[in-house]
Amino acid sequence: MGLESSVQYEQIIKQLEKRAKSWNVWRKQQSPEDLILDGIELIGLNLENMDFSKLSIRNAVIKECNLRNVDFISSNLEGTILQKNDFTNAKLIAARLNRADLSDSIMTGANMLTASTIGTKFENIDFRGHDLSSLNLKQASLASCNLEGQKLTRINLANTNLKKANLKNTDLSHANFSGSNLTDAVLQGAKLNGTNFKTANLSNVDLSGMDLHTVDLESTNLTNCNLREANLSNANLAHATISGAHLWKIQTHGWCISKTICTHAYWDKASKEKTSYAKHEFERIFAEAITIELKYPYRLTTNELATLPIFTEHLEAVHWGIVLRLKSILDVAGGAVVKFIVEESASFTPSELRHSLQQEAERVQMAQLALRSNTKLQLQLKEKIGMIKEQFWPRLLELAPDHERGQARTLTILFMDLKGFSSWKNEELSEKLSLFRGLVKPVLKKWQASFPNMEGDSLRVTFTNATTGLNCACMMRDVLTAAGFELRIGVELGEVVVIHNEVTEVTDLEGVAVSMAARLEAAAETGEVLVSHKIRHYTDHKDLFIYTPKRVKLRKSIGDMKQGDAIDGYTVATNTVAPKHLASVANLK
Repeated sequence: MGLESSVQYEQIIKQLEKRAKSWNVWRKQQSPEDLILDGIELIGLNLENMDFSKLSIRNAVIKECNLRNVDFISSNLEGTILQKNDFTNAKLIAARLNRADLSDSIMTGANMLTASTIGTKFENIDFRGHDLSSLNLKQASLASCNLEGQKLTRINLANTNLKKANLKNTDLSHANFSGSNLTDAVLQGAKLNGTNFKTANLSNVDLSGMDLHTVDLESTNLTNCNLREANLSNANLAHATISGAHLWKIQTHGWCISKTICTHAYWDKASKEKTSYAKHEFERIFAEAITIELKYPYRLTTNELATLPIFTEHLEAVHWGIVLRLKSILDVAGGAVVKFIVEESASFTPSELRHSLQQEAERVQMAQLALRSNTKLQLQLKEKIGMIKEQFWPRLLELAPDHERGQARTLTILFMDLKGFSSWKNEELSEKLSLFRGLVKPVLKKWQASFPNMEGDSLRVTFTNATTGLNCACMMRDVLTAAGFELRIGVELGEVVVIHNEVTEVTDLEGVAVSMAARLEAAAETGEVLVSHKIRHYTDHKDLFIYTPKRVKLRKSIGDMKQGDAIDGYTVATNTVAPKHLASVANLK
């Protein structure tokens, strides 16, 4: 059996099979060096009340034994298999249990004070009523253990296996779970003040309604995690994976989602409506607005104030596609602080864009500050600004549309097409088109549609807000239907690029979202407004509309989707019984 002892193995087994009193008397007659029990195999024995203190029992097999009241004080049990034993009231004080396996054992009343437990397996054990706070459980396995009600404040559980563990109502304040596996663990009611879950696996964990604002979730795996109504304000989710997470009514003010990975999420209460995201799209949509700050010594001079528009335009040109706005100019001790805010980040990753913008802004600021000591250049700048105001400002306003070309923007795109246009007789064609355009024009003006493109009986327009676009679509459908026109409408939301059409010599749009809006229009039935799941998700005041799920087949390929592929969308109708507090919203332009 690998026993390193001068006492015969059979003799030790014989003594162990006797009553505990006989063993305890016999072992006192032996010298400690003769009782090395390394590698011994004891299965199904009654060892109650026996004294194994200070003995070496490494890499042994002791299974399914009665170890009630057994004394293991200061024993070396490293690497020993101790599965399915009854340790009721056993003394494991200062025992060396590193890499031992106590899985499926009964530990009621067992005392493990100051025991060494690095890498130990305690799987499927009920630890209620125990004090584990003094143990170093780093790299241990507590899978499927019951730790309910434990006080584990500041405990180090780094790289610990806690899969399916019950941590309900446990105090985990400032505990370290970095690198730990908590898949399917129960954490409801646990105190998580300052808890470190960095790089931990929390997939499938229910954190609904919990306060996570002080929890470190950096690089944490939150796949399919239930976060409904959780407080994630100021929470750190940088590099975290939250694909498949349930996000209904979460609080997100000030949260950090830099480089967060999310392929899809569920924002509805029932978690049935899947919203998919392209790479970095989740971060671009939901990250807090990027703010750039610059401090000017003493004060902000007139020339510096005058060049801020040029400053802003330069940053936008260097980072093509972003939209930057001057947020504020504040007097502070020793000078002034200028803040810029990024309203649209185009296709840039927000975290990388923030760093790049700040660096470039500080570089340009140095040029501004250098102007303070150059009197000649100050005068030239003043003269040039005067010329711009008098001679070029009107022209610049005329060229504003040209400035938009090539910029990527997130817009709501509406496509509308009239049915039966090709069958209209020549004598009625002009009259019907005139009526059609006369009816559509005031509707588009009311909802401030942009980038209009009308060819014959078809129309394409855009909106900066999904709710506005949907209101326009429903009103257009109602007005034209009442006038006897048959039509269908498709609405999509996504990134588009403003371009100059070389053929028509007018501003035009391109992008997958434009094509998808056209595909939705083609798939709609007569009289339908067919929208994508993005429109359903990003529409404010959803009570204004009634959404009916509808699966349709593409009549033309787009991207990776082929002709005939099924896509999920919604037909939309105006909710005529919307709550009173939303009544004014429908009239907003």
